[in-house]
Amino acid sequence: RHFRKHGGNLNFPSPSSRPIMGMLAATAKLTAQTAGVLLLESYGAKHLATTNPEAHATVWGVAQFALPKAFSLVILVNLIACSFTVITLGFKVSAARDKCGVPLPAMYATGTDAKSRKFNCVQRGHQQALETFPMFLVASIVGGVKFPVSVALFGAVWCKARFAWAEGYASGDPKKRYGNAWAKLIWTTLVGSFAAATGVALEVAGLV
Repeated sequence: RHFRKHGGNLNFPSPSSRPIMGMLAATAKLTAQTAGVLLLESYGAKHLATTNPEAHATVWGVAQFALPKAFSLVILVNLIACSFTVITLGFKVSAARDKCGVPLPAMYATGTDAKSRKFNCVQRGHQQALETFPMFLVASIVGGVKFPVSVALFGAVWCKARFAWAEGYASGDPKKRYGNAWAKLIWTTLVGSFAAATGVALEVAGLV
């Protein structure tokens, strides 16, 4: 609509543009809030460097460490091999779509028949891996700085455990997802990566 005021036209946003404007406004607000936190830390660090250099060094001092050569194992196993594991589980979902008649873009089948249940179980085997892989990967990269061999071992076991867990789930009976002893190690390896990352955090902080 156009409203004439002082000889000109006032153009109000169309309904279709309002969600976009709202999203941009919310993004600007969140950016301003987080930028404020970062600027506060920057100011605090500079002030502390002047008033109390020792305290500044404790918090913002540079940690002295180098990557061990065995960190290459973490890259090969935890980053590359584990990523291909997740991709392979995705391929299994694609195959199940054809067999069970669940076309894209449906995430899950809505029926209650055997094929629908089968597809949903296969899909869940992939989705659950996606839910935990980001945290496992980040913790592995951090933990591998100090414990590269152990973290790479966790990665190799994680791959095997993920396939075992997904295969059990794909049987159509969710209770069988832990039927294989390997499947239970999806959590052992995740906690192991967290423990390794915690060890690195303690060393960076100078507590060990």
